[in-house]
Amino acid sequence: MKTPNSKRQLLGIVFVFVLFIISNGRSLDTNSQFIKAVNLGGWLVTEGWIKPSLFDSIPNKDFLDGAWLQFKSKTIGKFLAAELGGGTIIVANSSSASDWETFRLWRINETSFHIRVFNKQFLGLDSSGINLVAVSTDYKTSGVFEIIRKSDDPSLVRIKAPNGSFLQAKTQDLVTADSKGDGQWKDDDPSVFMLTISQRLQGEYQVTNGYGPSKAPQIMNVCFFFLFLLVFL
Repeated sequence: MKTPNSKRQLLGIVFVFVLFIISNGRSLDTNSQFIKAVNLGGWLVTEGWIKPSLFDSIPNKDFLDGAWLQFKSKTIGKFLAAELGGGTIIVANSSSASDWETFRLWRINETSFHIRVFNKQFLGLDSSGINLVAVSTDYKTSGVFEIIRKSDDPSLVRIKAPNGSFLQAKTQDLVTADSKGDGQWKDDDPSVFMLTISQRLQGEYQVTNGYGPSKAPQIMNVCFFFLFLLVFL
């Protein structure tokens, strides 16, 4: 089976071959002939900064696969952190956000995610089914989380755990999944967190994963069609 890299290489070879046929091996007189060219970077490599419009219609586009998120408890005023970078409990005791306080999304769909910490363990619940930990390196056993934003203030979120309850920072050393998450989004609600998106990834995988299996082929086929027009017409 051909990989995406091999397809790009094949397309590049075809493009160079076509140019050779057109020129017939002749050198060009730059005083009388013009060379028309186009930058194919935005077509052969999908990047958000090259063609941001590709990402505009992705549902919940702020939470693409690979995004780096940080969560600050509204009640405690501290960031959630993976103790020791992972392998044990999640705490809410950091005054500033760095590696241990950064959580990376593995997007399943527009609302559901696996969440990974600095040392590559995934968020999950311990044997009690309540306490938040980052122990498993297997996403299949870690559980699925949902991130729900406040409708009129997307910087505020609640996080729904695999057990159906919402995370809450009870103390700096205790983060649990046992809140109903039905409060008024006030500062004294321990299930409310302030969200910071510290990094976004925008590449081919984010496009195809973000649009999903039904719509992604249509989007990518349109890109290839315009590439064909640019190269061969």
